[in-house]
Amino acid sequence: MQNYNETIDKLKDILSQELGDKKIYDKDIAVALELNYNNFRKAKARGTVPYYEIMSFLAKRNISINWFFFNQLPESLVEPTSNYIILKYQRNVITSAGGGAVNYDINPQPLVIDKQLLDHINSSYKYTDILQVFGESMEPDIKEGSLVFVDKNKKDISTKGIYIVKVKDEIYIKIIKLENDKVILKSKNPLFDDILYSIDEVDIIGRVCGVLVKVK
Repeated sequence: MQNYNETIDKLKDILSQELGDKKIYDKDIAVALELNYNNFRKAKARGTVPYYEIMSFLAKRNISINWFFFNQLPESLVEPTSNYIILKYQRNVITSAGGGAVNYDINPQPLVIDKQLLDHINSSYKYTDILQVFGESMEPDIKEGSLVFVDKNKKDISTKGIYIVKVKDEIYIKIIKLENDKVILKSKNPLFDDILYSIDEVDIIGRVCGVLVKVK
């Protein structure tokens, strides 16, 4: 796999061709990747490749990810890149199926998913994130360590389902029930008690549309 400088040079080549052989600078790369220039410069100083932004850049142009990063010829690919979508895997955010997990930092990692999977679970291409579950309160339906697909465009809690909510910087995965001005966070596991909050304390992140479970 190519190093940082090779990756940026390849981006510059693509942009140069798009703009009629114009000389491309780091600022142009930051704009193309929709990154703040100062943040881009800091990442460059650390040699940190902005993989998610680059893959989004490639997907918009229908450019093969395999070709860009591994020099694999497009003709050798089984499926065209357009059949896939890049989702944000919030691997530093632990979604609690228990007592609540504190969200200290959000640093999403790119995760390439076949669009057919999102179609199957009826989850939005644009608004779906992936989070990992910690705890046992949603068992047997959702086990600890599972990855959940969260559609952030679905926040109507009057619709039956399982939701990701944020309360005082803690992230929960729960069934939600409304009672007047109160929100009850309910678990699937009968060993866990309900949690009661004022409706003003609860921020709905999105509805869980699918679960990916590791077979042990």
